[in-house]
Amino acid sequence: MKGSVFLWDPSTNEWVRGLVEPLASVFAALTHLGDGALLLVLGVLIYWFGALESRRDRVFVIAVGVAALALSAGLKGVVQLPRPELAFAPEGYPGYSFPSAHAMGSSAFYGALAVTVEWSTRLRRYLLAGSVIVIVAFSRVVMGVHYLGDVVVGVALGLALVAIGVWTRDEGLFEPGPMFALAVVIAVVAALLGSRVFLTLTLGASIGGLVGWHYIEDRSTTQSGAAVLVLGSVTLVGIAVLRLVSILVGVAATDGAFTPVAFFGEIVGYTVLTAAVLLLPWVAITIEDRPLVRRLQSQLPFSKRTVNVETTQRSD
Repeated sequence: MKGSVFLWDPSTNEWVRGLVEPLASVFAALTHLGDGALLLVLGVLIYWFGALESRRDRVFVIAVGVAALALSAGLKGVVQLPRPELAFAPEGYPGYSFPSAHAMGSSAFYGALAVTVEWSTRLRRYLLAGSVIVIVAFSRVVMGVHYLGDVVVGVALGLALVAIGVWTRDEGLFEPGPMFALAVVIAVVAALLGSRVFLTLTLGASIGGLVGWHYIEDRSTTQSGAAVLVLGSVTLVGIAVLRLVSILVGVAATDGAFTPVAFFGEIVGYTVLTAAVLLLPWVAITIEDRPLVRRLQSQLPFSKRTVNVETTQRSD
């Protein structure tokens, strides 16, 4: 009991803050390594421009990220724990405290990268990923936006999602489909329990990922990096516009007063955009021979369509 009190005691934040007070601004900057927007962009870019032969692994990373988003948002909406009240915490910081989405998201994303990417040795990958995860989690406590218990649970759940993916590998291959399906289940259960935190986003992204991966799993994709770049730019603009419309309409920001048309419209929008992200390398085949695409392909530093960092020999 005393341990749980310690984990959710504002005085613990004050003690941790006191240990690193001169470096508080550094941790405030490093916390952005766990920002959802950054992880989303990194995951999409790695998927679009990674080596062709490791596509399944890269979609798995996205699937783990979506599952982590659904789990963290669902728990926040169900538990609704207020953030710590501390003098050094940012004023008016939005959202709930439990669990830390930054801690869970960074654990899921960087952990999934560490177990899938073919770079250096396993030990080095795990040490690098672990260092980033610890820094992000620690920064949330230092900033005063989360209790220590929030980040401990967030890290544990994020790594648990990665462990589920590793455990369910089939002949050494990661399966994104079951992870997207798990994300759908988590989002639906959270909704039934009353959560409304990012509900349209988590439902739409989970369903879109499941449908998109099922469709593209056995299909060929383009070798033109320029074709991916052209279509990808349009897709990213679409994601930004949809999020902006969501904020302006206020569907996710209202106190449970969802407009049915806007609610289901957002779910459909996020479903389509997530599926589009996965389908894009396949759709890009249709514009490979366009003059603009061929010109970009010859001028930009593409090797075929990828920077083939995953093709190096893995040394474990």
